[in-house]
Parts: sequence; C-alpha cells; structure tokens
Amino acid sequence: MSDNQVSVPELEFADRTPIPRSIVEHIQRLILKGGLKAGDRLPSQRELAEQMGVSRPSLREALTVLETMGLVTVRAGSGVFVAKPDSRGPLWRYSDRCTPADVYEARLGLEGYAARLAAARIDQSAELRLTSCTRAMRHAFETGDIIGVAAKDAEFHDLIFELCGNPILAAMYRPVREILVESQRLPMAHLDRLSETVREHEVIQAGILNRNPEEAEAAMQDHIRKAASRYGIAL
Repeated sequence: MSDNQVSVPELEFADRTPIPRSIVEHIQRLILKGGLKAGDRLPSQRELAEQMGVSRPSLREALTVLETMGLVTVRAGSGVFVAKPDSRGPLWRYSDRCTPADVYEARLGLEGYAARLAAARIDQSAELRLTSCTRAMRHAFETGDIIGVAAKDAEFHDLIFELCGNPILAAMYRPVREILVESQRLPMAHLDRLSETVREHEVIQAGILNRNPEEAEAAMQDHIRKAASRYGIAL
C-alpha cells in the first residue's frame, strides 16, 4: 500500500443535501472514478476539511460512514487510506465469530419476541421514552446527522429489550449487543435508503404503542428482514 498523500478537490454542495452525505458521495465518486486510488493516503482531517471547505465534525461523520462502507481504512498513527478494490464492501468486524446472516437470523427471533412482549407490557413513561427516541432519530435523519441516526438506531433496539419486561431475555441480549449493533450499521452503506430504517422504526413504535403484540412482532421482523435485504441477505 502506498503512503503517497493526495489532495481532494473542494466540494460543490447540492441544494438541501446534508453536508456529511455530500462529503461521502464526493469521496465515493473520486474513488470509483479513479481520482483516488487504492493505497492513497488522505490528508489529515484538518487539511482535508480545509481542502473540501467543510467543518471537521461533518468530515468525521463522513469518514466513519466511508469506513463502514469499506471504501477507506483507518490505520492508527498512520492516517486514512483508500481501500483496495478487492477488500471493498461494508466492513464486518466479527468474521472470526459469525456471519452477518447469522446475526440477522438471531435478531429475527430474539428482537421480534422482545417487541411482542414490549407491546403487551409498556406503560406511559416507557411510551414517552420510546416516542422521544424515534422522534430524535427522525430529526437526526432530516438534519443529515448520520452518526446521530446510528446512535438512535442502537438506542431504539436497546429500549425494546429493556421494555420487554423479561430479565432473562434482556440478559441474553447484553453479551451480544455489540455484534447486533454492528449489524445495524451495515445498511448505512446505502445512504439513499436511510429513510426506510427511520420509517420502519416508526411502524414498530406504532405497534407497541397500540399495545398490539402481533402487530409489533410482525413490524420488528419485517424491519430486520428489510435491513438484511439492504445488505444483500435474504431471510
């Protein structure tokens, strides 16, 4: 891998497109069209932000998404590099333990039933917490806060296990939470479909707030199947 540092052209903003997403799409185009080549080292975050005319927080969000997409790799102490073509694709950090398909299959049963129980047992204070989380995720999406969307995505699923009222089910979730959360990030490679995730959470919430266990379970399982599909896995 070459350590040659490259420069990145200033970004031209599209109307109403969130800045982090614009950065992701800009760098993605440069990589796919050969403007940035495998092994190229990107400038430091300060330099890159100045070259592109963007803020460092927006750039950090974009680099996190690009790493998740497998388009760049971050090497501690060395910097950010364009990934090799044969290694590109959403990054899966647990290949030594399980496949993404394994995780989605487990989530289908575990989270579907947790949503079912939550719908049967939710109280008013829990309703407010769930609604607040879903609204915050919608707001993050509409303001282009990609990292905020990911954080609220994880919080939503944490809440479902907390609100299901079954300590054994919650205890089963805790040891594998990190892997499940990682599976939630995989579909972020398709930024144009993030709105689907937000909407699916709202449908799950509706089933729970309606206190309809069957509706909540079906909505959660539909969400997980669609999330897997966005990553190319059929359940």
